[in-house]
Amino acid sequence: MTERPTATLRPAEVHHALAWFAVAVIVGMQAGTIFRLLGSVGETRVADWIDLITPFAIVGSAALVLQHLDTAKRHWILFGVGALSFTLGHGLHLSANSISNADDIALKEADIVHLWDEVVSHRIWYPGLFVVLVALALALRSEMLRLRPAAVLLTAAFTVTLVNTYIEGGVPWLGLGAFISAVGAGLMWRPRPVAVPLLIIGGLGVALLGGWGIAWFVVDGSVFPEFSDVGWI
Repeated sequence: MTERPTATLRPAEVHHALAWFAVAVIVGMQAGTIFRLLGSVGETRVADWIDLITPFAIVGSAALVLQHLDTAKRHWILFGVGALSFTLGHGLHLSANSISNADDIALKEADIVHLWDEVVSHRIWYPGLFVVLVALALALRSEMLRLRPAAVLLTAAFTVTLVNTYIEGGVPWLGLGAFISAVGAGLMWRPRPVAVPLLIIGGLGVALLGGWGIAWFVVDGSVFPEFSDVGWI
């Protein structure tokens, strides 16, 4: 019986893949806002065309991280479930959101468009991303992650992106659960190096998202208003 070769960990490649994953999430999850100024092509927005790349970039870079690790089969399965959910939810959102940008008022304000754009898609899309993140965290438990200042800043930007996503996506409670889970995993996995980014993501996420909810509740009694509700975007 031939033994399977042991996978060789390549720290530099893992770190580079993680950096690309973070960039993909930062840009992809905010593509509609970042590229809004590029305008339209016919009846479609340029931002929507660019957003077609998002699942390839995020899922692909996450898979690249796992490829460079001695990833267990169960973690690949978990990643696969998350990737499918993420891709399905993103596709539903992008198509429904594009319809909601139509000039026809009756069409863009139709309840069925809102249902698929803001409700169903977000509850498939965002949990999918969370499952992908869980798979990455589990696979990285034995990896020597050394966070340099640039990596810390990228981790902070990644966290802010998630906070923005949970607020504007109308699922703040899902976000709080995800960030609290990150804090719990970080505390439980200390002194493993992966605990550091988990604590940064979880701690900063709880502070920003929780602070947003508390601040608006104090100001006008609203609970986690979306940025578009308060006229910020």
